[in-house]
Amino acid sequence: MKQMANFTNEPAAWSFSEWKNLKATNNTSEYWLAATAIVLEYRSKDLAQIGETLHEKASALGYAHILMDSLSRKGERTATIVFPLTERVNKEQYARLAKVLMSELNVFHAADGNCAMTHLIHVDETCQQAVVDGAVIVPRAKIKETERLYQNMDPNYFCAGGPAAAVHIAPPVVTSHDGMFEWAPSGVEKAQMTADAVLASIGVSLPKDPIAL
Repeated sequence: MKQMANFTNEPAAWSFSEWKNLKATNNTSEYWLAATAIVLEYRSKDLAQIGETLHEKASALGYAHILMDSLSRKGERTATIVFPLTERVNKEQYARLAKVLMSELNVFHAADGNCAMTHLIHVDETCQQAVVDGAVIVPRAKIKETERLYQNMDPNYFCAGGPAAAVHIAPPVVTSHDGMFEWAPSGVEKAQMTADAVLASIGVSLPKDPIAL
């Protein structure tokens, strides 16, 4: 973090990974070796709010973390949270831990590619950071602890602006022939409609009017 004091006006690309060389232009998978932290970047019009939310969620989970001002590749202001690890992780472990931590934080507006080990954040001389004490994540233990969780989660789920709205199905409204009176079906009518639907599904149709025997 002390490197921030040496910044020029040009932003620098940062990573908490180990690479085969030190050229930032070679941040592709064939040059990536391992990571010592999980880095999650978020974009929002209200970065102060999203930064506060990330801090609250990470603190509630008890994790040590670093909150940072950051920049996207296009120079847009972003917020980044960094989770240090007790040991180096490989590609599969990184992707799994990133997905687990994003799910546990449950914060939307994540940057595209957050789960990729090659994801870089950018910083300049104006960016600030805060280090928060807590438990340092043990990668293998965390993966083992959550092995049955979040397995089917789309890695891009939290890149959206929020969860999808729930679909609400309104009960049908029964209208009289002249349209003057409307009312919701009664419990008996609902039961009858359900029964009719079941019978129709097996090809049975009953007459609407009872037949006197």
